[in-house]
Amino acid sequence: MASDSFDHAARDLVPCNNPGSTDFIILIMYISVCVNLHFVSLYVKAHVLLRSIAYICVNPTIQRGGFMKRKMSIPLTVVLLLMTAAGTAWGQAGKQLVINHFVSDPAVIEGHLVISDVAGRGGTINVSVFNEFGVVKGKAAESIPPGGKLNINAEKYVGGQKMVGTMRITSTTDVAGQYWQFYKDPAKGWKNIAVPAAVGPGATKLVCQHFVADPAIESYIVVSDAEGTGPTVYVEFYNDQGELAGQTKIDIPKYGKFSIQPYELVGSKKMTGVAYVQTEGGKITGEYWQVSEKEKYQIAHAMQGSAPVAEAIAGDPLIRVQVQFDFDSDKIQKRSFADLMEVAKAMRSPGNVNDRYEVGGHTDDVGKEDYNLKLSERRAQSVKKFLVDSGVPAQRLLVVGYGETQPMIANDTPANRAKNRRVEFKKL
Repeated sequence: MASDSFDHAARDLVPCNNPGSTDFIILIMYISVCVNLHFVSLYVKAHVLLRSIAYICVNPTIQRGGFMKRKMSIPLTVVLLLMTAAGTAWGQAGKQLVINHFVSDPAVIEGHLVISDVAGRGGTINVSVFNEFGVVKGKAAESIPPGGKLNINAEKYVGGQKMVGTMRITSTTDVAGQYWQFYKDPAKGWKNIAVPAAVGPGATKLVCQHFVADPAIESYIVVSDAEGTGPTVYVEFYNDQGELAGQTKIDIPKYGKFSIQPYELVGSKKMTGVAYVQTEGGKITGEYWQVSEKEKYQIAHAMQGSAPVAEAIAGDPLIRVQVQFDFDSDKIQKRSFADLMEVAKAMRSPGNVNDRYEVGGHTDDVGKEDYNLKLSERRAQSVKKFLVDSGVPAQRLLVVGYGETQPMIANDTPANRAKNRRVEFKKL
């Protein structure tokens, strides 16, 4: 019965005559919601996904609207659908959840917080609402039945006052969550959206895999302080060729958030690219939002954690980190602290406490070879000092400067030269 209802919903939702960009976005939202709801059986999830792929394969005229401005090939469409289904990783359960972007505007928007008990034990859910400056605007405790869910009109927590902010959920049991946003004006219905909650405690570095800078499109990077540490955050924008296009530094208020527009930070240039968000310390969660009034779509997707994670790299015989230094200097920029702290944590892990590491410094080929050799050694020495200050015994670290002698790739573009400026940690 469940599969029949989802089947009918899919047929009703997606017209079969000359589908356009809006139909495609709605279809992607539908699949994303289905595969993220824990009470939908695995059979139904697979059924929905496979029927949708089959539908698109026989209707290759579906367009992806504001992203590509051209017809999508069937393989690319299928890949996108699979990526959407794989996106459940960000919607995993936990005892800490973050809604990065919450809007209370009762005259315009109806917002719903949906929390599901995936552990089947029931428990207490504590919800705290903060405005974008980190000021508490509402708190509440809710009881969730075993295996059940809560569907709460989110505005009630702030007394219906108009505001933008974040929601923090802590639970005594593992839960999954979503924030649903509906526009009361039917003409704005195309902006309705559901966004999975981020799972705490967040990450020290996030990556936005695709951003659009275009005056005709509204796009935003939204970042929240996940731990209440009020971290300093660095945001860097690169074009599709890996060249730095813009950057900024922002202090997030404790439990607050910020929103920035890529177009403004890349010099008002029309482009696409990738953005990296990293902290000096403290963890963050974030999302990328994109809205096109002309194409009539609104999408949002989570930015994934991209910092080296100590648990993942602890067993690696060779660890590469893109350590950022001041120009022509051995001073480590603060934006690299989070990565190096994870390296130090990996070196201190139980399986590595007796291992020694070579700290190898590398440069690009700009400048004289002998100067680069000395610069790489000074930079490796600075990294060693950071690791020692982070609890790694000095006798376990051997500093070596390689200069420009061991490039990873050819030094033929600015982006490639940046990749060759690195520090490597090799087990001895």
